[in-house]
Amino acid sequence: MKTRKINPSAVFFLSLIFSLISCSQVFSQSCDTWVAISNSTKDGSVIMGKNSDRPSVESQPLEFFSRGVNEKGRNVKCTHIEIPQTEESYAHIGSKIWWTFGYEHGLNEWGVAIGNEAEHSKEPYSETGLLGMDFVRLALERGKTAYEAMHVIISLLEKYGQGGGCHFAGQWDEKDNYHNSFIIADPEEAWVLETAGKYWVAKKVEDVWAISNAYSIESDYNEAHPDLVNHAIEMGWCKSKEDFNFAYCYSDPSYNYSTSQNRVNSNLAKLKDNKGNITVEFMMNEINRDHFDGTIEKPKWSPAHSMFVTTCMHDKPHGRYRTAASMVVHLRKDMPSLLGQVYWGSFSSPCVNVFKPFYFTGQTVPDQYGVGTNIYSEESPWWLAEKTKRLCDLNYNKLAPVVKGVFSETEKWELARSKTIESEVLGLLKEGKNKEAEKVLQEFSLSCVTRVEKEYNYLHNVLEQMIPETGIDYMWTDFLRENCKTNGLVLPGL
Repeated sequence: MKTRKINPSAVFFLSLIFSLISCSQVFSQSCDTWVAISNSTKDGSVIMGKNSDRPSVESQPLEFFSRGVNEKGRNVKCTHIEIPQTEESYAHIGSKIWWTFGYEHGLNEWGVAIGNEAEHSKEPYSETGLLGMDFVRLALERGKTAYEAMHVIISLLEKYGQGGGCHFAGQWDEKDNYHNSFIIADPEEAWVLETAGKYWVAKKVEDVWAISNAYSIESDYNEAHPDLVNHAIEMGWCKSKEDFNFAYCYSDPSYNYSTSQNRVNSNLAKLKDNKGNITVEFMMNEINRDHFDGTIEKPKWSPAHSMFVTTCMHDKPHGRYRTAASMVVHLRKDMPSLLGQVYWGSFSSPCVNVFKPFYFTGQTVPDQYGVGTNIYSEESPWWLAEKTKRLCDLNYNKLAPVVKGVFSETEKWELARSKTIESEVLGLLKEGKNKEAEKVLQEFSLSCVTRVEKEYNYLHNVLEQMIPETGIDYMWTDFLRENCKTNGLVLPGL
C-alpha cells in the first residue's frame, strides 16, 4: 500500500485556520474607531466614526442625559464597582449596552467624542474594576476637552483599575475580559490613548488615525505612564529605552491580530487616500459600511456570509459578534454651541440601516431610543433595526437592496436637509432668537426619527412578504434560529 507524504505547508495552513477560528470564539474581536482632524476634512472640522461590535444576542440602545448637579458625597454605580460622583455631570449622548453603566461610544455637550476598543495585553486581567465602556461614559460626563477627558480616563484607571466581565452573566462567558484603547476627539484635536492593565500611552493625532483590537502606538508617542518603559525592560520585553515599542512589547502574542489589523489597514488607507475631502457622508458610506469590497477579502457570496471580520461586521457561528451600533460625529469649532457638535447614529449593522442626526438642544434623542434589552420588543427602535438586519441576512443579495433603496434616499434627504436647517438656525441666532433656533433643531431631529420608524415598519412588511418568493439563501440558519429563540424574535421561514 502506498502512503501519502503529508505536506508540512498544508499542516501549517490547517493549524492556522483552526487557530483563527478558535481565537474568534474565545477572544473579543470587535469594534473599530477612526478620526480625521481639521487638516484632513473637506470643511476643516473634526470627524470621528465608530462601529461598536457586540454579541449577536445583545441590544445597544441610545441614551441622552442632560447636564446634572449631583448630590455631594454620592457614589455612582458603574457596571461592576461604585466610585465617587462628581458635583456636576455634562450633557451627553451615549450608545449603551443594555446591561452596562457605560457606553461603547458617545458625544457630550462640549463636543468631546470617545470610542473604545478591546485590547489584549501581557498584563494581568483584574476580576473587577471599571469596564472600557464605563471609562467612556465617565469621561464624557467629566471632560470639557479631548485632552481633559483623556486624563479623566487616566486618573480613573490609576485609581480604580480596569477589569470585570464584559458579557452579560448567564448569557455568554461573563468572565471574558480585556484592556482598552480609545480615540478621544473634540473640535480642535484628537488623541489616541492605549492601556495595558494600569499602564498607558497617548499620542496626539496629526491628520488621520484608526484603531481596532490591536495596539496602534509604537515608538512615537507624546505622553505615557512614568514606568511604562522600565516595566517593559524589567519584564524582558525589550532591552532598552531605544529598543522600546509599546505595541510590540505589551501585546499578548497568543492573540490573533490579523483580522483587527486588516480593518485598521483598510480604514487608514481610505482615510489617507481621501485626505482633504473627508466628509460625514464619506465616513458613513466608505468606512462604517465597509465590507472590504474591491479587495482580496471581499465576501464570496454576500456580506452576511463573510468569513472575515469586516468593519461592518456580520455575525456567524465561529464569530458571534456583529455591529450593534454606529456613530459619526461632526465637530465644528467655527459654529455656535447649538451646532458645534452633531451626533449621527445608526442601530445594528449600518449597511442595512440609516444614520439619524441629533443635536444638543434639549432632548432630541427620544426616551424610546433608550429602550431595549436582550428580548425583542416592537417598542424598541434598536430592535426594529436589528430585525431589519436579520431579515436581510435571510437572503442578503435580494433583500438588502430593497432596504438600501429606501434608507439611502432617507439619508440623502437628512444630510441635505441638515444643511438647510443649520443655515436657518444660524439666521435665527444672529437675530437673537435662541429659543426659536432650538425648536427648529429639535423638530428636525424628531422628524427624522418619526420618518425612520415608519420606514422600518413598512420595510418589515415588505421583506416578510418577499421571503416566501425569494426563498432563504443563508449559510447559518441554525445559528440565526438560535439567536432569534434567545431573543424571542420570530422571522418567517425559520
